[in-house]
Amino acid sequence: MKVVEFKTTEDTTRYYLTDDKGLPIEPVLQYLKFKDNAGYARNTLRMHCIHLKHYFTFMEESEKDYEKASIDDLSRFIAWLKNPDIGKRIIPLRLEPLHKAQTINANIDTVIAFYDYLLRHEDMENHLSEKLVKFIKNPTRSYRGFLYGIAPDKPVKSHVLKMPVPQRVIKTITKEEAVVLLEVATNIRDYFLLFLLFETGMRIGEALSLWLEDFDISDCTIHICDRGEMENLAEIKTVSSPRKLDCTIELMDLFSECVCFYHDAEVKTNHVFTKLMGKHQGKAMDYGDVDNLFRTLRKKTGIHIIPHMFRHTSLSLLHSAGWEPALLKERAGHKNIYTTLNTYVHPSDEEVTEAFHKAVESLKMPDMGKADMGKGADR
Repeated sequence: MKVVEFKTTEDTTRYYLTDDKGLPIEPVLQYLKFKDNAGYARNTLRMHCIHLKHYFTFMEESEKDYEKASIDDLSRFIAWLKNPDIGKRIIPLRLEPLHKAQTINANIDTVIAFYDYLLRHEDMENHLSEKLVKFIKNPTRSYRGFLYGIAPDKPVKSHVLKMPVPQRVIKTITKEEAVVLLEVATNIRDYFLLFLLFETGMRIGEALSLWLEDFDISDCTIHICDRGEMENLAEIKTVSSPRKLDCTIELMDLFSECVCFYHDAEVKTNHVFTKLMGKHQGKAMDYGDVDNLFRTLRKKTGIHIIPHMFRHTSLSLLHSAGWEPALLKERAGHKNIYTTLNTYVHPSDEEVTEAFHKAVESLKMPDMGKADMGKGADR
């Protein structure tokens, strides 16, 4: 099985799955076309293709026909994702599962969506996707809507084969670490990119999608626009991602300096961030350039840093400063407020410690005369 990348007639990058003979797997190809026509992002299509590669590889090793798959087959697929060697005679020792629970759930979601497509498209006799769906009337959520307790709760669709996911602790950096990272930047472009990610909390794909006209210097705002797939493969993640971000004068000054320094008459792209050297100098900066930059930052500083940690840090600082969840949702460009609540709206370890020290007096026991109790024990 192999995931193949190709260019369409519209010059967009897409993917399909081939078997061991190099032939496309037709039902997967049709499913991916359907998702593409439905407007799914390029990276989402890529992940769906990878998930289905895992599934078809498992079914091939198990000598099973995907059209006759059962719930038991999918449960064994979960075990296979944890340890792909589970069906072999000699199983290597694996202290940790190969894939985490969240990744396994994403694989299962894709497989169920694939079978749901086949059921509606080809009228398969195997109604596997329907068998795996359940409806929860009162899901456990930390957020209560405006009509909570008045209007009846709508049942929420869930899957029978859903692995419990441990509470995710987001990884952030301190302001001092952010300063260190900025100090080791070797050019204005890199410094501006790091400053932008830290202040705005935007995704790296959104930063790579920015055009010159998205910056309003007089209003100190940045407009994130959905222009589809870009020449550097950057794209907006969700329908909620297009938004306006307020920013500081310092950030706008860096933008102006970056434009004056790099955008001369020879640069033909509208992208804010461009390549600085090589045969593609002046073209849009891409994910490979970002990977190289952050690899260098980790090597120079010893700080474990990836682009998304700037986003987590920025939004966490805003939450600590008293921002309401609704404001954080708009700033982050989240589609669902539950994503904001589950990711950012919770106290940090430092806040818990500080709150404990403030309330410690209320937990102290009154003096019970320990000295007298000790004397009584000696008698």
